Amino acid sequence: MAPPPPPPPSVNLIDDVVAEILLRLPPDEPEHLFRAALVCKPWLRVICDPAFRRRYRAFHGAPPLLGLLHRTQVFDGDPDPRFASTTSMPDFPHPGSDGRHTRPLDCRHGRVLIHMFHDQGMDLLVWDPVTGDRHVMPVPDIDWMIYTASVFCATAGCDHLDCHGGPFRVVFLATDGDQDVVKASVYSSVTGAWSEPVSLDDSCECYARHKRDATAKRMYYIPYVQPRRVAAIGDAVYFTISRSSAIAKYDCGQNRLSVIDPPPPDT
Repeated sequence: MAPPPPPPPSVNLIDDVVAEILLRLPPDEPEHLFRAALVCKPWLRVICDPAFRRRYRAFHGAPPLLGLLHRTQVFDGDPDPRFASTTSMPDFPHPGSDGRHTRPLDCRHGRVLIHMFHDQGMDLLVWDPVTGDRHVMPVPDIDWMIYTASVFCATAGCDHLDCHGGPFRVVFLATDGDQDVVKASVYSSVTGAWSEPVSLDDSCECYARHKRDATAKRMYYIPYVQPRRVAAIGDAVYFTISRSSAIAKYDCGQNRLSVIDPPPPDT
């Protein structure tokens, strides 16, 4: 079957005018564009055009702030997480009546990573605060004592300005309570499975040196993963370990843990 003929010039002109009008819809309330897309098919075609979305982001600059996530550290257990919304959006997944409570871990690339504790065990939740989409996954097979985790977009070539609905990965970094070593595992939404955990041990010369330095100072050295938000750069995440000035790195593509020495303090 022959392809349909191209639209007449008048249609292209109308689309250009409509795009210029829709471009000026304020981004503070995400539903404005959604409602405009329901007006008619030509408007829907304009809004779904990737070129229009790129122009929209460039025209309005930084995306609007959806809200503020409060996570306060206390000695008597985690308090209920608070999400102070600055715009209309789906409700934060609050604790339910089934004994479940939640702990927010990370927020990146349009997603929020939440650790959920309930009577049946524990799960991790990846939540999209714009669409309300929720993806629940089990925790990795690591006997963790202290941990941190991160979620990030896994779409190749994505500029991370409008990450919604595509594949993602979750990196889980923890100190194994039985073996006293740092372990890492990555979850892929494409495969729906965790990778085999990889360990940071004395085979890493930099790590072994830090361990020897601690022993020389008569410190009982356990590499506690600090429960802080990690830094994600490219295909790797960077985090810190207690009692060490070094920076630990997990390379997702190579499934490898390593340690980086920081510059001397007098430089």
